[in-house]
Amino acid sequence: MAKKILLSNTRREVIRDYGSTHIQASIDRSKEHKQLAILLTEANSAIREKFSESDMAVLRKHDLARTDRCLKFQMPSGRVDGFSFPADLEVADIPQNRHCHYSNSIVYPVSVAFEKAFDAYAKHKLEADKVQQEKLGQFNGFLNACKTVEDFLEVIPLPEDIRKRLGADSTALVAVTAETVKSLKATFKQAA
Repeated sequence: MAKKILLSNTRREVIRDYGSTHIQASIDRSKEHKQLAILLTEANSAIREKFSESDMAVLRKHDLARTDRCLKFQMPSGRVDGFSFPADLEVADIPQNRHCHYSNSIVYPVSVAFEKAFDAYAKHKLEADKVQQEKLGQFNGFLNACKTVEDFLEVIPLPEDIRKRLGADSTALVAVTAETVKSLKATFKQAA
């Protein structure tokens, strides 16, 4: 019988990083992204309403334009709220002489469509984040219960490169609930 490989802190971190990345990628954020696209379109429209494209063309020509991803919006309901757009989205540029982030005094009036998308985005993001946290909790609980690499591999297959980093070839089962095993296998079925 081959000697089992103990799950050291270093090995746990390798597995934890892999698991966290895989779980994040497995969460359905399509509803959230749909609302984000509406927010971006409406925000860019509100920015261009305040700073016209013809004015911005002149400012760009003289290197006096910049992008601010942290903006404040005046909703039709009267509420003022801020939003930070991710770095990979194309937010319309504004004049350079403005302060960055929420501390600036610019508040962009937006449409009802923006306000609806803003609220829907927050709802969908919260739901997806909750599912992600539950899956991460299950995963970390299972990983912490495992004593050896083989215990872990009995439930969750790992890609060959990670298995090699861990020095693993054989498997054994850790005592966990059948529901947790089923959930983890479903989450990681595409991993290998």
